[in-house]
Amino acid sequence: MRFLSFLGVLVWVAASAAPGEPVHIVLVGDSTVTDHSGWGLGFRHYAGPELKVTNMAMGGRSSKSYRDEGHWDKALALDGDYYIIQFGHNDQPGKGPERETDPATTFPENVTRYVDEVRERGKIPVLVTSLVRRKFSAADPARLDDTLAPWADAVRRVAADKGVALVDLHRRSREHCESIGPGETAKFNFPDAAGKTDLTHLDPRGSAVFARLVREELDAATPLLGRLLRKEPGPAFLADVSYGTAAGEKLLLDVSVPAGDGPFPIAILVHGGGWGSGDKANVGSAGGGADISPWFQPLTDAKFVWFSLNYRLAPRHRWPACLEDVTAAIRWVKAQAARYSGDPARIALFGHSAGGHLACLAGTLADDSVRVQAVVGCAPVTNHEQDLAARGGLSQALQHLLDRPKEVTAESRGLLRAISPINHARPGLPPFLLLHGDADRTVPLQQSLDFQAKLREHGVRCDLVVLPGAPHRLLDWERHAPDHDERMIAWLREVL
Repeated sequence: MRFLSFLGVLVWVAASAAPGEPVHIVLVGDSTVTDHSGWGLGFRHYAGPELKVTNMAMGGRSSKSYRDEGHWDKALALDGDYYIIQFGHNDQPGKGPERETDPATTFPENVTRYVDEVRERGKIPVLVTSLVRRKFSAADPARLDDTLAPWADAVRRVAADKGVALVDLHRRSREHCESIGPGETAKFNFPDAAGKTDLTHLDPRGSAVFARLVREELDAATPLLGRLLRKEPGPAFLADVSYGTAAGEKLLLDVSVPAGDGPFPIAILVHGGGWGSGDKANVGSAGGGADISPWFQPLTDAKFVWFSLNYRLAPRHRWPACLEDVTAAIRWVKAQAARYSGDPARIALFGHSAGGHLACLAGTLADDSVRVQAVVGCAPVTNHEQDLAARGGLSQALQHLLDRPKEVTAESRGLLRAISPINHARPGLPPFLLLHGDADRTVPLQQSLDFQAKLREHGVRCDLVVLPGAPHRLLDWERHAPDHDERMIAWLREVL
């Protein structure tokens, strides 16, 4: 009866999904499930367009503290279709009374409550036994010290008693580590914040290895979900990753990570929109002038790790807030690159229109903490004085950004000069690639011609691709210059 009931829930979820809506998987657990230090990032590589993955795992949490701190309520509020749940590491002795549980009593009771509450909402729970700690026994160097076995056994019992799908990651990860031995297993280790070798958490390579075991187990445990997962890993996507806060506002970016060991070259993407609109993922503005989605697939296909960022917008946030956020994102990406299989020594900074202004200006800064290896400007604003006469003064976008009137004053002209990339050209800058349509009525082509000439005066490589008949909007460039993406990627491969 339990098996028939479980099949019924599976069929209900498959049949009730709205056409075009992805099946939503919510990951719940401790740090060994997270995207940063667990198998969560590797798992995302198996999620194709028919699946949405939200990782609600939290480092340092147990089956007790995750609920007590309110994280479980937030996970349930997401209304996922599948809840994949793994606890055990922080339930062990020595973690403190706010986290510890007894594998014979309180731990299985907690796990059972998670299962029941998912089912009460008509959703599907999947239980996962804990990933092993990779500490080999001194008495038998070919075997792991298995301190997590009691908690893994408890999860198995709950799964059997409740008729819940089980991913026996503890067994599979132990078999894998012992089969490859201490030397190969050590390749998954990395120093923790204190410099001590970490035998529990995972770097991107380890994440990929153990996520494959999870994916293989799901084939048998949940066949309908298994059919939706990719057979082989593809690019992984993470939305709304925080790279900091400023003026009380959380700064977010999206990340796309290629499958494979890496390290891969990195692209940091800065959207346009007149410094006052636009979005990293074009939410609410898809197809508009600030839409940078034409970059996503070419960079994905070229196996770049790409980070598309949001920044504070005018007029709520005046200059230099947007530039401060872009430079903060560059520093964050450099520090976090290894977590996403990226190479911090091969970073290209992209920007379109106003985003091109920010990218080109950041690319000319002297601060080594934000130095990149290449800059790609698509119809970038590089000289704020160049079209003042044609516009009759400051544009509305610049008025909002700088909090200055339309009329050109000596003060505003000095400010425009100070924030124009053309005035910061100097020797030793990274190579620049400029792409610009000759039918652009928003940012004159002349700005890219002048910027190229100024950079070359200082011995800086600057290549300019003029797109015949192309207007300002990126989405229109394919129609006028179908090979511009290939030329852009070829240039990046050469300079990086």
